[in-house]
This record gives sequence, C-alpha cells and structure tokens, in this order.
Amino acid sequence: MLVGRALDIARKAADAGLTFQSYLAASIGIWVGLQAFVNIGVNMGLLPTKGLTLPLLSYGGSSMLVTLGVLGVLLRIHHETQMSGRSAVSREARRE
Repeated sequence: MLVGRALDIARKAADAGLTFQSYLAASIGIWVGLQAFVNIGVNMGLLPTKGLTLPLLSYGGSSMLVTLGVLGVLLRIHHETQMSGRSAVSREARRE
C-alpha cells in the first residue's frame, strides 16, 4: 500500500510539472518496495541472506530513522504537489 501511494504521489507530481519530485517519489516507493521484497524473500528462505531490515517493522535504529526521514520527504512532495495544484486553481480564478 505504501509503494502504491508513493507511485501515485509521483504521478501527481509529474502532472503538476514537478519533474524532480516525481522521480524522487517514484524512487522512494521502489526503494521501500524492493527492501521489503528482499526481506520477505530472505525470511521465506527463497533468497540468500542480505541483512536488510523490513521497513518500519524490523528492529534497527538507524534503518528506522532513515526510513522515517525518507517518508517525511515523501510527505513534503505530496504537500508541494497539492500546493502547486491549488495555486494553479487560484490563478485561474483571478483571471476570470
């Protein structure tokens, strides 16, 4: 669900003309998704041990801090995307 939401934010940022933010949001979603995929695969015995933690669940202070920081960046991208959409609507309202 988190990966899907990150990719949705990336699509909305691209629609708003925020190219860098779009790429960053998509890479955050893919990064968290791949990390979760590898961790789940290791725990099921399908992949060799890599030492990756499960995002937001596994014990590890530095991993948790980095993941929360990255999710904060994702929230900021979502906020900027909403603000750029609102400013475009208000500019159109002023023209009328």
